[in-house]
Amino acid sequence: MTDQGYLEQPDIHAKAPFRAALLTQPGNLREALRQAVEDPTKTLFGVGHGIPSTFVTKLIASTKPDFIWIDVEHGMFNRLTLHDAIHAAQHHSEGKSMVIVRVPKHDEISLTTALDAGAAGIVIPHCESAEEVKQVLEEAYYPPIGKRSFSPWTFTPGITDTSLYKGDPFNMGTSNRHTAVFAQIESVKGVENVDEIAALEGISGLMFGPGDYLADAGLPIKLGGEPHPIFADAFGKFVAAGMKHGKPLMGAALAPEMIPGMIQQGFRAIAVAFDVWGFANLVDGGIKKGREFAQQVGEANGVAEVNGTGEANGKAKVDGKAKANGLANGKELSSKIESDVVVVPNN
Repeated sequence: MTDQGYLEQPDIHAKAPFRAALLTQPGNLREALRQAVEDPTKTLFGVGHGIPSTFVTKLIASTKPDFIWIDVEHGMFNRLTLHDAIHAAQHHSEGKSMVIVRVPKHDEISLTTALDAGAAGIVIPHCESAEEVKQVLEEAYYPPIGKRSFSPWTFTPGITDTSLYKGDPFNMGTSNRHTAVFAQIESVKGVENVDEIAALEGISGLMFGPGDYLADAGLPIKLGGEPHPIFADAFGKFVAAGMKHGKPLMGAALAPEMIPGMIQQGFRAIAVAFDVWGFANLVDGGIKKGREFAQQVGEANGVAEVNGTGEANGKAKVDGKAKANGLANGKELSSKIESDVVVVPNN
């Protein structure tokens, strides 16, 4: 801090090398992935976002992760919340965080909303053939690559139409250059066709859906542990397809120890935190720790020292005698009740 104005203190400016000219337009996720493929130290780390709240989006974005993965397939995001969450992510991270949205399959409204709001990445779930993926690619990119519809509500001419590129007044070129599309493989058929899917020019990366694959293959669903041989074989084919066609993989690390192995397998976009699970674990951990401390304090004060049996309200039977509230600050109370039972009034 130098007591100077904001422009005179470049050290506090957000480092956002992949942002677009406007924070309502997609960051250059394709370039970020390309650099990560060339240099694993540039692997992107992000947060899974399933709570449909822009307040939560802002909290996540304030930490400036490389990407925020919004799950619309299973998260309860309506159209307006999704639109505003994408804008919140990009503005509150000062352009550092790119947004990747998993849209439900065959949901053109969610796809259009995500793209018009400036999502830098789209995950297509349940991909099973190259032909069906091509159809989504046409919807995701403007001509001449695809057939995405031009929106007049994403800019104001002369005010919010600035682009990084020449001859791109309405950022159609920005979207085509920056937006990355991931094909998610989640079934036996998808694995059978993963090579032809990965070979598609418009696909920027691949994602695997372990839960849905296990269900489709008739295998028990579990997190962690030794993988079933059928699952291991399928996942190996998925990884091999990515490596063969130079397509980076996107996935989730359920524990930090997983990250080195994932990078070696070709993962270059890794979610390392998840708002739903993180919040639940935070609350659960705090309550458990509080109860542990309460138990420790109770034991230190002589509560529940009853030859292996304890009673509530600080009562303890010791050699046929009961002491009201046991000990006070380590000193025995002077009054003793020579009885087998201590009656504690309810009021």
